[in-house]
Amino acid sequence: MGLQVRLFPPQGLTGLPYLAFALLFLLALVRGPRRAPRLLVPLLGAYFLFELLRSGEAWVGVGFWAPALYLLAAFAYGPPWALFHGLLWGGLLVLLPPALGRETGPLWAHLALAQPVLLALTVLLARFRELSGQVRFWREQALTDPLTGLPNRRALEMALEREVARVERGERPFSLILLDLDDFKRVNDQKGHPEGDRLLREVARYLVARVRRGDLVGRWGGEEFALLLPATDPHRAEVLAHRLRQGLKALGVTASFGVAGYGGNLAALFRQADEALYLAKRRGKDRVERHPGPGGAPQGSR
Repeated sequence: MGLQVRLFPPQGLTGLPYLAFALLFLLALVRGPRRAPRLLVPLLGAYFLFELLRSGEAWVGVGFWAPALYLLAAFAYGPPWALFHGLLWGGLLVLLPPALGRETGPLWAHLALAQPVLLALTVLLARFRELSGQVRFWREQALTDPLTGLPNRRALEMALEREVARVERGERPFSLILLDLDDFKRVNDQKGHPEGDRLLREVARYLVARVRRGDLVGRWGGEEFALLLPATDPHRAEVLAHRLRQGLKALGVTASFGVAGYGGNLAALFRQADEALYLAKRRGKDRVERHPGPGGAPQGSR
């Protein structure tokens, strides 16, 4: 009895292109949501052409899924390139099979007749996506401090209004911390504005790293920062302010803190936090002052 070697039959090799396409699809998907569509458009177009050239009966599946190619092109490119890819792959899918003598069916006719509509929708969707991205970009720019990358004063005010709405629905009140870097003008005067900007960015990173997820740190203006602490009473906010005050010294800077809790009036909250901050400055800086609420005077400590 001799050793028998069994080889795969030639027809077994027909599965290799599908395996190759599957691997390429996976490689495209792992490139991330931004880059994947640009890789999937030519890959999907090539796959459709392969199916059509392999068998005329493939029009049943290709004709059904062909609009996905236009949709991907609209998400992958701006209007000019989306139109180019729609024309390229749509033209190949419609013109190549009959040019090579392949059988076509009703779906081929529908796709051929739908080309103007599909191309118009591709361009419109690409333009809509482009405009949506621009709106999102400019909205972020309008609500972000360009130096530190933190939410700016307008973004903080909007967040405070949302917190007020949550409290009115019965959730726990929130607190606000205002902090102002002490003698920051001296840093700019003695070391220059680039060093002052660097210090502001470093303080911003420090504050973001020391608060809870869900807390909001923003730049209130100049060398002043604000911390919005949802579901936090003024006493706990004061404890946090003390920790932050101590930690900032490691960065070579001190700060004065004003703490206030929301008591039903947003304008009063701003005023109380500002009064507490002003008192911290007046009492020697590098300290924390907490406003007790309506009718009380700020209370402070080192």
